[in-house]
Amino acid sequence: MIINLEKLPDCKALLRIEFPAQDTEAERKQIIKTFSKQAKIPGFRPGKTPAHVIQNRFKSEIESEFEYRVVRKAIQKTNDENELDIISIKEIRDQSHNNDGTFSATIELVIAPEFELSEYKGIEVTVPKIDVSNEELEESLGQIRERFADYQNVEDRGIQMGDFVVINYKGSIDGKAVGEVLPLAPATLAQNTGFWLKMDDNSFLPGFCKPLLDLKNNDSKSLNVTIPDDYEAEELRGQSLEYEVEIVEIKEQQLPDLDDDFAEKIEPGKSLDELKNTLREQMEDQRKGYRQEMIANQILSKINSELEFEVPQEIVMRETQSRVNDIFNSNTERGVSEEELVEHQEQIIESAGQQANNSVKTSFILEQIADKEKIEVTQEEVLNRVGEIAARQKTSVKQLTKQLQKKNAFGKIINGIKIQKTIEFLRDSAVVKEVEPEEFENK
Repeated sequence: MIINLEKLPDCKALLRIEFPAQDTEAERKQIIKTFSKQAKIPGFRPGKTPAHVIQNRFKSEIESEFEYRVVRKAIQKTNDENELDIISIKEIRDQSHNNDGTFSATIELVIAPEFELSEYKGIEVTVPKIDVSNEELEESLGQIRERFADYQNVEDRGIQMGDFVVINYKGSIDGKAVGEVLPLAPATLAQNTGFWLKMDDNSFLPGFCKPLLDLKNNDSKSLNVTIPDDYEAEELRGQSLEYEVEIVEIKEQQLPDLDDDFAEKIEPGKSLDELKNTLREQMEDQRKGYRQEMIANQILSKINSELEFEVPQEIVMRETQSRVNDIFNSNTERGVSEEELVEHQEQIIESAGQQANNSVKTSFILEQIADKEKIEVTQEEVLNRVGEIAARQKTSVKQLTKQLQKKNAFGKIINGIKIQKTIEFLRDSAVVKEVEPEEFENK
């Protein structure tokens, strides 16, 4: 077989192949022999049907099988001779059964990107300390107390800071509904009824609470809120929102005493000091989990930023479409209309495309690191993962295994485990610097 390999931009390659006449004839004979053994032709015993009858009866099927086998052999030979990492076949064209008995075709392939890894071991990362201060512990206890608080209706005075107020509200931007202008913003930003608002500077939106001070039950108020430029949600920064607010009820919070009786309600059999120790451990464990994510994200971000290479756009497009579908579905579920989403679809697609490109790029980097470090996945690890998935889906391992085999999904599970192990490897080799939480927030 003669193969001409041409690498193209955008992670593509062209294979121009020519299959010799003697090999073409031999391959066809083998296929016809296989068809003859399996075919049931009236008047002939299995395996005894003449070749010309099989050839005429299954002409298109034989040609399809022939082309499949030749393409498979061409790709295998290309891999063996060029160490080419072929992801998929994009297109087979120009198939020709030539007069001299040869067969030729052009195969367009999608191939993995080629790049040299930067240094990935010993990457320096910065994370906040996990120690829980007494102030943070008391704040957490305060949140628990609030969950067990009683609320008394207030009738004889106006709203004060610290109160809880039940309100109805509706928001707009330049006279348009919030959802029309900001379809990706939370649905609760637009309107709500029976909403419990804690009178606090940090509640709901900056500047929302103070205009409500001194209002009484059944009062109404129009107010304007301008979102600061440093607000956590970027899509809201600088926006000016108008709200119509109706006061339904004013409630005064009555917190339970912080004592052993309170601890008994939360954790039966434990004193207040024991409850504090348990809570501190839980908070530290939670922070350890967050820290692991921080370390991994910083490592991957640094490696990704140091490497520039093209990734297969076919994969990026599939990932982009998946992310766009998720955005549309999640927003539809929370009440955003299809018309509003379509209006902002260019922005949605652009954002999803950037995320998809980074995700695909990171996957190739991790795969190359895994290969270089000889990170493998054991059968036991696969079985454990299948067991975890089965438990979450509340099905049996046997039933799930059948489903995975039917969908050819075991490869995805194995790859997921390998990626996870690679991230753990990078995390274990990182140089971690701990700083105070305040210092970390200011970085």
